[in-house]
Amino acid sequence: MGTRQRRDQEAKQRRQSILGAAKDIFWKHGYAAATIPKVAAAAQLAPGTLYLYFPSKEALYAELLAEGYEMLHQRLVDSVHPGTPPRRQAEALIDAFVKFARENPEYFDIVFFVLQREGSNREGRLDAAQVHRLKALEGRCRMVAGQVLRGVGGNARRDQAAVDALWSMLAGVIFYFGNDPSFDRVARQAKRLLLSAIFPVD
Repeated sequence: MGTRQRRDQEAKQRRQSILGAAKDIFWKHGYAAATIPKVAAAAQLAPGTLYLYFPSKEALYAELLAEGYEMLHQRLVDSVHPGTPPRRQAEALIDAFVKFARENPEYFDIVFFVLQREGSNREGRLDAAQVHRLKALEGRCRMVAGQVLRGVGGNARRDQAAVDALWSMLAGVIFYFGNDPSFDRVARQAKRLLLSAIFPVD
């Protein structure tokens, strides 16, 4: 391995180390209490070194949001098997969404809840380019569900409403019951209710 390749690899590893430290800081302390010095200390770096990789706390948080959406999108895509009935695909999507939240609580909280707990929103914290990128990534996730539900009832507006309901209800269940012993039971009930609403029995 040449000198340049070694430096590139070290930079990539350091960047991931920064993101890993930031993920823990934002998750444990919230957005407002998270600071560049705290993240730098957790990553065992000087703050000035961290700024070489991320120019601001906002940029660091936006990158974590993007990583979370990319991971969720891949989980959703992998769960869908074209050619199977839409209801079966919807079941798999719901299971993948819940499993992602259970296996990656830090990313899930950062994407859905960290700013909301502080009564804030992305539009008030991030710049326009960051918000645009994140909305596009979120849209990709929702599009997977939209493709599954497309044509159910033959109404595009209804399909979008179904996606919004699925997204919001599942996030709400995880928010309120994620650490509760009854979570699995509540999640199963939410799944049944969603599927009954989206695929009503004639």
